[in-house]
Amino acid sequence: MPARVLDGKAIAEQIKAEIQCELDELREKHNITPGLAVVLVGENPASQVYVRNKEKKCNELGIRSVVQRLPESATQEEVITAVEDLNNDDSIHGMIVQLPLPDHIDPEVVISHIRPDKDVDGFHPINIGWMFIGRNRLVPCTPAGIIEILDRSGIEIEGKRAVIIGRSNIVGKPLATLLLQRHATITVCHSRTRNLPDITRQADILVAAVGKARFV
Repeated sequence: MPARVLDGKAIAEQIKAEIQCELDELREKHNITPGLAVVLVGENPASQVYVRNKEKKCNELGIRSVVQRLPESATQEEVITAVEDLNNDDSIHGMIVQLPLPDHIDPEVVISHIRPDKDVDGFHPINIGWMFIGRNRLVPCTPAGIIEILDRSGIEIEGKRAVIIGRSNIVGKPLATLLLQRHATITVCHSRTRNLPDITRQADILVAAVGKARFV
């Protein structure tokens, strides 16, 4: 059977329309405008693009967008203070610390200071722990999006062999956990995996999570 490449862009437009309806209802019935904050440290070009895209989507949907920009020289304590300020801001309902952070800042320490209920990236150790035992709260966005694409594309997950290329804490590892929850059989490949082409050819579901277009 030939491989089928799933179209995430078309599904994203469907989800965007659904979210718009939910946001309209929040505003009309409850007078709530959700607020999303991003803490951006330094001038990483890719991070600048990601944050601009998030701001654009928020503006399109009517979500309040706040970007807390800090210089590359900001200390870890200053970044944590910015996070704590957003934790205490009731107009902010979700928060993202844009990664990567400068080398002198420990991302795990910073992320651990985000309120778990505002951790929309799903990286807080508490949220990761709940996911690991199968009681999902806020889960990492990209893995959650992959599961959504599979479901909306009519792909049966249970009993399938899923191969994930990449073992990052952001995509590969949490995706493996989410697929296990759905009773798939998982193989996680990485830079030291041998015979990668042979393994990928055995997959019913193949996810390349290495940040390189057309890697497969």
